Parts: sequence; C-alpha cells; structure tokens
Amino acid sequence: MVVGAVAGLLVIIGIAVMIGPALPRSIGLARGRVRSAPPVRRQPRPASSELHPTTIRALSVTARLMGMLKEHGMDRHAAAMRLAGKRLQVDEASGIHAMRQVLRHLRGVRLEDDSDQRIFQGLVGQLQKALDERAEQLELLPN
Repeated sequence: MVVGAVAGLLVIIGIAVMIGPALPRSIGLARGRVRSAPPVRRQPRPASSELHPTTIRALSVTARLMGMLKEHGMDRHAAAMRLAGKRLQVDEASGIHAMRQVLRHLRGVRLEDDSDQRIFQGLVGQLQKALDERAEQLELLPN
C-alpha cells in the first residue's frame, strides 16, 4: 500500500516536472499576477560597420568624455552627451547638431586638476574636429 502510494506520487511529480512552468498557468495559480507590458522594441541601431569611420571616432571620443564627466560628478553633462551620441548613431545630421550644442555647454566646464583639464580640452578638441569633418563630408552648413 505505501509502496503504491509512493510510486503514484513519484509519477505525478515526474509529470509535473515534465510540464514545467506551464503547470501553474494551467491550474490557474498565476491568475492573480498582473502581466507586465510586452517589452518595448527599440529601433535597431546600425552596426558599427554601417557607421562612417569619422562618426565612430566621434562616438569613441564621446564615450571617453562621458567617463571623465561622470568621474568628476557632472552627470547631467554626461547624460546630454549620451543622448547626443545616440542621436548621432540614428541620424547623423541631427546628431551632429545636438553634439555641437552639448559642446557649447562644455566650454564653460572647469576641472579641478590641471592635467585632467588639459586631457578634457584635448578630447573636446578631438570631438569638435571629428564633427566638423563629418559635417563637411555630409555638406552640412555650420551652425
């Protein structure tokens, strides 16, 4: 009698394991849960091979500048650069204009350490040069 009950219990457990995660839904145990909204699909970003090398150079300098700004507690400037960088990946013309706007705000940034300030200014210069080159290639008028 006990052996039969244990064998039957093992068969039921085996079936439950095979059914897996669908079992609670089929029994109705998951009814109280609120289903989350389906995940938001982002626009597919172009692969780096689809971006122009000058744009890739500008994005890499942007990443270095963002890291430096975050390191010095300037998260708002870093966030603005991140958004302009995303726009540059999706639409180069509007991204160049957005990045130039951010660079105008970065002109007033002063870092405490002199060597960091020189590195920062060098990176800003590299980014400005890359943006100017790409704008010229795209035949955009200067802003």
